[in-house]
Amino acid sequence: MTKMSCSTEHLKYLKDLISSCFLPALKEDLDNMPISSEDFGSYRNVLEIQLPILYDLLQQNREWIFGREGQESYEVFANVVILLSEINAAPTIYRISNKNIQRNAYSILQEHTPINISDVEQIVFEYYQNKLKTHVWRKQLGSLHGFVRYLELQYSSKTLPRRWVNFCLSVGLTVRESHEPTCKRIGILIFALILKSGNFAYIQEQNIHGVIYDSAIKDLDFMDSVETAEDVWKCLHKCFNFYKELSSFNWCQLDDLMEIAITNVTMASDSSISLCYLQQVSKMEEYFAINQQEMETCWEAGLNIPSSIEHCRNVCATNNSFTMFRWAKRILTMFNVESYKLMQEKEMSQKFLLEMHKCYLVCILPIDLQIIGPHLISFLEKFTSVLMEVIIAHKLDFEIIQTVRTILETFKFQLQHSPFTHENEEFAKLNNALEKLLNHNIFVQSK
Repeated sequence: MTKMSCSTEHLKYLKDLISSCFLPALKEDLDNMPISSEDFGSYRNVLEIQLPILYDLLQQNREWIFGREGQESYEVFANVVILLSEINAAPTIYRISNKNIQRNAYSILQEHTPINISDVEQIVFEYYQNKLKTHVWRKQLGSLHGFVRYLELQYSSKTLPRRWVNFCLSVGLTVRESHEPTCKRIGILIFALILKSGNFAYIQEQNIHGVIYDSAIKDLDFMDSVETAEDVWKCLHKCFNFYKELSSFNWCQLDDLMEIAITNVTMASDSSISLCYLQQVSKMEEYFAINQQEMETCWEAGLNIPSSIEHCRNVCATNNSFTMFRWAKRILTMFNVESYKLMQEKEMSQKFLLEMHKCYLVCILPIDLQIIGPHLISFLEKFTSVLMEVIIAHKLDFEIIQTVRTILETFKFQLQHSPFTHENEEFAKLNNALEKLLNHNIFVQSK
C-alpha cells in the first residue's frame, strides 16, 4: 500500500483487520444472560495482537484513509472511528487494559474527530442506526458503549443535528427499557448530551426535555451507586433550563425532585448515596437564587477554609428565593433524623457535617426568623446538643471541632443579624447560649 493508493488486496486486508477488532455480538440478549469481565478474555487477547498491527497500517496509510476523497476511503475512515470509539469507551466490561493501546486509540480519535466530512458522518449514522435498532441492540454491547463515546467526541463542542437528536432520544429511551443498570446509565448519558448539545429551541418546541425528565425521574428511588445517582441528577438539572413555566412560586418539577431528594436522604441504601441526595437538596434550592453563580463560587473556595466562610454566610443571607420556605421544616426535621450519620467514621462524618452546613446556609439562613421561628428554635436546641455529642464521639478530633464550630457560628450569625432576636425571649436565650458555648475552651483552643 502506498500513501495515496490502495490495491484491492490490501484494502480487503485492512477492512478485514478492522472488522476482526470489533466486539462480536452477544449470543443472547443482555437481559437474558449474566456476563462478566472474564467472558471477554479471548477477545482481549485478539486485540492485543491485532490493534498494534492496525495502528501501524493507519500510520502508513493515513493520507489515503483520512485525507482522500472517495467512498472507499470514507468507509475505512468511518469504521476506524467507530471501532476506536468502541475500544476507547470507558468504563466497559470488555475494555482492554493495555495503556499503550488505549493511548494510541485516544490519540487517533482526538486527531480525527469531530468528523467534518458529511459523507463519513452519514456512514457512521447508518452504522449505529442498524446496530441500535429495537431488539438488535441487546446483543450489540460494543456498539452501545461506542455510540456514547462517539457522541462525546463528535458533538460535545458543536450542535447536535436534529436527526441525531431524534435518533439519540429513541436510543436513550429504548436502552433504558433494559433491567441492566449499565444500559440505564448509558441512556442517561445520551440524554445529558442531547440537553447539552441539541438546539435549545428545537428541544423545547418538541418537549424533548419533558420526555427525558419523565424517563430519568423513574430511577431516583433505585440508585445503586453514587456515579449513577450523580449522572441522573445532572441530567434532571439540565431539564430545568428548558421549562418555560418553571417558577419559584409554583408547585413544579423542582418540588417533585425536592420531595424525592429529602425522602431518599433517609431511605438511601448507603451513606454515600444518602450524601449525594443531601447535596441535591442544596443544589435545587440554589436554582432560583439571583446570586446562584456567587454561591457556587463560595462552595469552590470550601467551607472548611475560615477566610471564605464569612463571605459564604453573607452571600447566602441575600438569597431571596421563596422556594425554600415551604421546605424549611422538612429540611430541619431531616437534619435531626439523619444526625446519627454524624457518628460514623471520621471521613464520612466530616462530609455530612460540611454538606449539612452548606444545606443550612442555602436553605435556612436566608429565611426571616419571624417566619421560621418555632421550627428553628426546636431545631437549634436539639441539633446543638447533637453537635457536641459528635465532638465527643470523635474523641475531640481537631478537624471535627473546627467544623462544628463553624456551624455553630453560622447559627449565631443568623440570630445576631436579625432584629427579631432581641424581640423574642427564646431567640435571645439561644443567642446568649451560643455565645457562651463558642467561648468554651474546646472551641477557643481550636482556632
